[in-house]
Order: sequence, then structure tokens, then C-alpha cells
Amino acid sequence: MIMRLAMGILAGTVVAFLFVFGVEWIGHSLYPPPAGLDIHDPADQARLIDSMPAAAKAMVLAAWFVGALAGAWTANRIAGQRIAGWVVALLVIAAGVVTMMMIPHPVWMWAGGIALPLLAGWIADRMAAGRPSGTA
Repeated sequence: MIMRLAMGILAGTVVAFLFVFGVEWIGHSLYPPPAGLDIHDPADQARLIDSMPAAAKAMVLAAWFVGALAGAWTANRIAGQRIAGWVVALLVIAAGVVTMMMIPHPVWMWAGGIALPLLAGWIADRMAAGRPSGTA
């Protein structure tokens, strides 16, 4: 049971971050960063966030929501325990908070970066609760 829980969390985390990267890649394709920015330079990272249109920032939040939802759902299915999905949703939040601490983000992104993965975890939890007893 513990091994299944661990495998669910691990698989869910991998799925979550693959979805986050995929949706963010789409966002970067739609809203490419300005030429000449060094994404490894903290000053350029801050300028990038400042220069991003609101729609590009919304794509980041969408990535965190979709990643948390897909990852939490996967974790719940594999683990057979709904706690697995919550762990994955919290990991997505933690990664978002670390990112927002390293690179200044507007307050509304902080709010969304915490609320949307929680909403995704709740949706995945409700999806798991709707299945027959004995499954996640």
C-alpha cells in the first residue's frame, strides 16, 4: 500500500510537470520573450515578467492548473488513495511559490498560483470520490 502510494505520487508529479512544461511551451510559442534576454540573469527574468502581456501570464497559471489537475488525477488513479493527488497539487504549488520568490510576479499571479492548483486538487479529489469503493 505504501509502495503504491509512493508510485502514485511519483507518477503524478512527473505527469504534472510534463503538463506544466507543455502548456508553458505553448504559452512561450504564442507569446515569445523579447530578443536578447538572458533567462539565466535575474534582472532579465524580472524584466521578462514585467514585459509579458496579461494573457501570457494567464497561460502560466493555466499551466499550473492543468499540470496539477492531470498530475493529481494520475496520482489518485495509481495510488488508489486520494491523498496522493493532494500531495501532487501541493508540490505544484510549492514549485510555483519557489518560482515566484525567485522571479518577482504580480500579486494576482501569487493568488492564482496558489488557488488554481488547490482547485485542481479538489477537482481530482471529487473525480476520485465518484468512483466505487475500494478505488481512489
